[in-house]
Amino acid sequence: MRMKKLFTLSLLTALSATSFAFDFTSYSNGYQASDYREAINMGLKFFGGQRCGDTHNWMLHENSSLSKKYCHMQDGKGKVNGGGNGSFDLTGGWHDCGDHIKVGTTMGYAAFSLLASYDIWPAAFQDNYDGEYGPKNGIPDVLDEAKIATDYFMKCFLSNGEFCYYVGDGGDHRVWMTSSKQSEQSVDNGGDPRPVWTSSSKGGPQAANYVSALCLMAKHYPDADYAAKCKAAAIAGYEFAKKNKDAQAAIPEFYGSPNSEWTDELSLAAIMLYNMTEQESYLADAKSYLAGKWESNSPLAWDTMSDYVYFYIARINKSMNNGQGGTYLSFLEKNVKFHLGKATPDANGFPYYASRWGTNKLALGGATAAALYLKLVEEGIVAESNTSKEAEGFRTRIVDYVMGKNEFNHTFLHGFKGDMKFRLHHRNAMGRNDNPPSNVKNTCDYMFASGGVIGGPSGTGIFENVIEGGASYTETEGGCDYNAPFISAIASIAAKMDPVLTDVVDVTRNTNFNVYPTVFDDYIIVDPVEIGYDGKAEISIVNINGQTVIAESVVDFNPTVIYTSSLPRGVYVLKVNYDGGQKTFKVIKE
Repeated sequence: MRMKKLFTLSLLTALSATSFAFDFTSYSNGYQASDYREAINMGLKFFGGQRCGDTHNWMLHENSSLSKKYCHMQDGKGKVNGGGNGSFDLTGGWHDCGDHIKVGTTMGYAAFSLLASYDIWPAAFQDNYDGEYGPKNGIPDVLDEAKIATDYFMKCFLSNGEFCYYVGDGGDHRVWMTSSKQSEQSVDNGGDPRPVWTSSSKGGPQAANYVSALCLMAKHYPDADYAAKCKAAAIAGYEFAKKNKDAQAAIPEFYGSPNSEWTDELSLAAIMLYNMTEQESYLADAKSYLAGKWESNSPLAWDTMSDYVYFYIARINKSMNNGQGGTYLSFLEKNVKFHLGKATPDANGFPYYASRWGTNKLALGGATAAALYLKLVEEGIVAESNTSKEAEGFRTRIVDYVMGKNEFNHTFLHGFKGDMKFRLHHRNAMGRNDNPPSNVKNTCDYMFASGGVIGGPSGTGIFENVIEGGASYTETEGGCDYNAPFISAIASIAAKMDPVLTDVVDVTRNTNFNVYPTVFDDYIIVDPVEIGYDGKAEISIVNINGQTVIAESVVDFNPTVIYTSSLPRGVYVLKVNYDGGQKTFKVIKE
C-alpha cells in the first residue's frame, strides 16, 4: 500500500530546481471543447452506475434482462462486525468499484472530490437530468450524483453512537453478475442481508471525509431543508471524527490496513466546517492538527487529501504555516513540482507511480493538484510563473492521455467516442448474470459505455487488457476513486473552454438577479429581484483567460453598479456568489 512519505528540505529544494523531462509549457489541448464536455459528462454519469439500493442505478434500469431495478435492500440487517444481526438502514450509497461492496474510505474521498470540483469550478457542470435521469431539474448533475453519497453518509452515523465504514465482504467477488442479481444470491456470495462493519472507537479519518462532503453539500444544494440536514449531520459527525481522529478503521480484505496518518482528513473537515460556520474554533482545530506537519505528495487519492487542505488554507490565508516556517501554499507548489518531476521523457510525458491499483487515477490525482494550484493563480493568490505554465500543461496532458491521446490510440475512459477496446472490470457495465468463466469475461461485449476510468498501464506501452488473470485488478480495475480525480482535473479545463453560463434554478431559496446591460460600456448593474439570501454577495467579472478583473462585495439587497470603463473589449463572465449558490452571466464589452 502506498504510504505518505516525508521528504527532507534538501530534496524539496532540489526538486524546485529540476529541469523536467517533458516540456509541459509547450503542450496545448489535444481535444476540442465539445470533447471535454462529452468526457466530463460521461465520467460523472459513471457514478450513477455505482448506485446501490433503490436509487435508480441507470445500468440496472436500462438492462432489459432485469426484472428488479434495484439491489441490496437489506443492508444494515445482516451481521454486524461478525456478530448478531443489525436493525439499521444502510441502503443506498455507491458501490466501490466494479464489485458491489461499499467502502467508506473510497466513497468519502470520491464524494468530497465531486463536491469540491463543483465548489471550485462550478462553470464546468451542466444540468442535463434529474436524480432519476429524467428532464433537467434545475440542479447541476454533479449534485444529483453526489447526493446519493451524502444521503448514505448521514445514515452511517448510527443512532447508537457508532459509525459504519464498510458493507459487504469478500463473497461479493466470487460471482460475476449484476448487483440486482447478486442480491438474490446467498450471503456467502454477496447476497442479502450483507454483513456490515461499525465502530465507536475507530474510523475518525473516514468519518472526517464524510463530514467534509456534507459541508459542501450544505453549501451548494439548493433545497434549504436538505442543506440544513447536511449541515447538522456534518457538525455532529465531526465530533465522532475528532474523538477518534488517530484511529483509522481497517478495511476488511481488499484495502489492507490504512496508514496511520490522519491529519489531512481531520484538518480538511475542520476547514470545511470553518468555511461553513465561520466559527474560529474549527480553524483552530485545523491549525493544531497541522502544526509541525508536512506531507509530501503522494497523489490525491483515497488515503491522501493533503493538496485539498493546502488549497483551502491558501484561500483563507496564504501565509498560514506549520509553525516551522513552511507555508502550506508552498507545500502545494512543492507537491506540484514533485509530480512534474515524475513525468517520462517520451512523447507521452506520463508519470508512473508505484502502485498496485492503477496508474491513471494517481496521475489524475497529480493533475488535480496542478489544477488546484492553477486556480490559486487565477484568483491572484499565487503569481503566474513558469511553474504555473508547467502545471497547466501537465494537468491537460494527463487528462488527454486518459481520454485517448496516448501510445495505444485508445481511450481509458470506457466508451468515450464509442471506444470500448480497453476493458473495464465492471459487472453492471457488462450486464451479464450468468457468472461467465474468465475467457468469456475477457472477450465478450459490454452492454454499456460506462464512462469509467480504467486503471491504466504499468509502464510506457505496457497494458494487459484482460479482466481476469494477468494484470487484472491493476490495469483494468475502475471505481469511484478512479473517476473522482478525473472529474476534478477535467472540470478545470471544461470551466474555461466550455463554461456553463445559464442560471441554475434555485428551487427553494428563490434567489435571482437581473444583470444589465449584458452588452455594456461603462457600467453593469446587478439587481437582486428575488430575495432568498442574506444580503451578502460577492460579484466578480472574469476574462476569457480565467482571470478576475473586477471584484465587488454587496452588503444589502439594493442594485449594485459595477463600473467597467477600465476593461478592454471582449467577452466576460460575471459571477454572483451568495449564501447558498452562484449565478453566472455572459457579458460583452463592445
